Amino acid sequence: MLPLFKNYGFCTEYKYYFVSLHQLKQNNMRSNNKWQRLAELLLFVTLAVNNASAQEPMDNSLSRHNFFYAGQSKQRRMFIVKDGLVSWSYLDQLKRGEISDAVLMTDGHILVAHQYGVAEVADDGQTVWSYQAPEGTEIHTIQPIGKTHVVFVQNGKPAKAVVMEIPCCRIVREFGLPTNEKGSVHGQFRNARLTSRGTLLVANMALGCIHEYTCDGKEVDRWGGFLPWSVQEMPKTGNLLITGRKGLIQEINRQGQTVWQLNTTDYGVAQPQKTVRLKNGNHIINNWYNEWNKQPMDTANVPVQAIEIDKGGKLVWQLKAWKDPDLGPSTTIQLLDDAVNRDRMFFGEFNPQSPKLFVGSNEPIGEGRGIHPGRVAWIHSPGVAQWDGKTGLWMEDRWNDQQKADAMIPVAIMQLTGEATARKAWQALFKHFNRTHGRGNHSYRKGETIAVKLNMNNAITHHDTIELNSSPFITLALVRSLVCDGGVRQQDIVLCEPSRAITDSIYNKVHHEFPLVRMIDNIGGDGREKCEYYPERIVYSVDNGKMARGLAKCIVDADYLINSALLKTHSGPGVTLTTKNWYGATDINLLWRQNAHNNVSQDKRNGKPQYKTFVDWMTHKDMGQKALLFLIDGTYGSRDVNGAPNPKWMKEPFNGDWACSIIVSQDEVACDAVAMDIIINEWPEFGSLNYCDEYLREAASLPNAPSGTIYKQEGKPVDKPLGLFEHWNKNHQYTKIDLKYKKL
Repeated sequence: MLPLFKNYGFCTEYKYYFVSLHQLKQNNMRSNNKWQRLAELLLFVTLAVNNASAQEPMDNSLSRHNFFYAGQSKQRRMFIVKDGLVSWSYLDQLKRGEISDAVLMTDGHILVAHQYGVAEVADDGQTVWSYQAPEGTEIHTIQPIGKTHVVFVQNGKPAKAVVMEIPCCRIVREFGLPTNEKGSVHGQFRNARLTSRGTLLVANMALGCIHEYTCDGKEVDRWGGFLPWSVQEMPKTGNLLITGRKGLIQEINRQGQTVWQLNTTDYGVAQPQKTVRLKNGNHIINNWYNEWNKQPMDTANVPVQAIEIDKGGKLVWQLKAWKDPDLGPSTTIQLLDDAVNRDRMFFGEFNPQSPKLFVGSNEPIGEGRGIHPGRVAWIHSPGVAQWDGKTGLWMEDRWNDQQKADAMIPVAIMQLTGEATARKAWQALFKHFNRTHGRGNHSYRKGETIAVKLNMNNAITHHDTIELNSSPFITLALVRSLVCDGGVRQQDIVLCEPSRAITDSIYNKVHHEFPLVRMIDNIGGDGREKCEYYPERIVYSVDNGKMARGLAKCIVDADYLINSALLKTHSGPGVTLTTKNWYGATDINLLWRQNAHNNVSQDKRNGKPQYKTFVDWMTHKDMGQKALLFLIDGTYGSRDVNGAPNPKWMKEPFNGDWACSIIVSQDEVACDAVAMDIIINEWPEFGSLNYCDEYLREAASLPNAPSGTIYKQEGKPVDKPLGLFEHWNKNHQYTKIDLKYKKL
């Protein structure tokens, strides 16, 4: 058997072709030398593969994996198999219904959905609580929500998603699910799974689609064109793994594109229901056998209950345990190492998660900076970003409103400065900067350079991609306001991204209207200048290993800087806002894996105070201290540091839309503090947010940094706070940070 893999763009399809010796000989006789050589090659490879297969017999043992097992059968049975032996078993004596779904949890308890109800079974086999499905309904799937609630899908007319308090079995929330009203109740739903975002994925068999819901029943997204039996979210990527009723298993991204697929019928598995992806990339797929078939099972040729396929498409394990022990038909296989921690499972407001932080709500630290110390302007303009999340690229003109973007920048700086016009606001910003930097009380002067540090972290070529980077619409709006309102000559403006590439959408928009604006990036060409660097311009306050020390000349040589960052999370420090954006001004490599990241991330587990690289960037005379303005572009925003903007923002004031916001300030600490609070409020469950506020606490606490670090600026200890830090309270209010929110 020779596996041949076909790649179709982002889709890999596995096909297996059988080549017989007789066929090859017949083909050789009818072919020219070219085809003869190809046939001989195929024969050689086929024999080699078959020989290798003969040397590596199929693993049929029970000991390959330790797992929990349950299935739809005439007997409601569950098992735990450990070290090749059944270490625990359960048999329900009611003899009614079928186990469609079961979840093993870390406390040893099992949640089970058995068609006519749901229950929790303890490790001693005792029922903790049970709930009977109402007459005319069925329940085939369940998920835990902490220790006090569960969520299940109730097939029926109408069908519902139900949140129930346990052990009292009190229904506390329910919302309707769409289905085919002409179809049977039994064929509506079989599987639903909670996500790391606190949403519910529902596999809709009747309509052939996948839904994602919030806890209040709002449909976040829908993906059609499937025959889904089950669905689950993949860790890290957030992709969906869908097991189809006809044997097609597909992994899709959030845009609905297939990134991987496998047809189980090629392996003799016609009834897959769930798929387990192992850490090594292999897949375990169960194969349900229908005990209600009219013909009895062929005991001489029993069906497989599960198979394991490696990353190369090879069958490496099959489970056939129909006697000593008889595990019965397979619906659920769950590795013991993958037992669910119910305390970490949440559904919106039910068992809500929150990160551990160093600073509590309304506990301000430091001193504000700016014309109005500690002021932050948040401009919210619904409709400025309109991408549907699936079609084309988010930065296309059809998905963005340039007129709305143009309005946001002037309003933002007027709110920040308190001036009545954008022209006066820019003058106030320039004058305040020069006055506080010992350069006199003057505004911008002809010939002075303003460098705008963009965030193009996901761009290594000039071609536009779906990944989130600085918005071309906000960037153009900023340049327009600088020129038209601020009176800045276009040749005095530099748009730069020293560590990455400035993509065509930004270059074309700005260059078309302002051809004298310079654009400098890491690779140069196509109208961009290639960035040059001054070596050894950053002296860290501690031994910081191989952390970048060179600094872009366009940053050092500028008279003013505008830090134009993005509103998104980060798997390292938790957030990537204005301070993290300075990293791209250093002489790092275009390929991020080749760069050092010393003292960027915090101690997420224990919260031990540590030196933070970010603070040295904030104190640097050519980085944080040269910034005229800090701007965070949240027109889209994202929960993921890489990839397309995703998902939409569900909390107030966004309500299921993109963030459609920009945040500006003269105070870097306060600016990042507000953006951080917005992110924490939206995605409190995001794992890397624990202690993400450490760098802001360090910066606002100077000269008495909690880590004990003596931060220095040009060799001298920093003797005052770098800004004002505070977390808002549950009503989104501050006591010291002066937040000006304006909805356009």
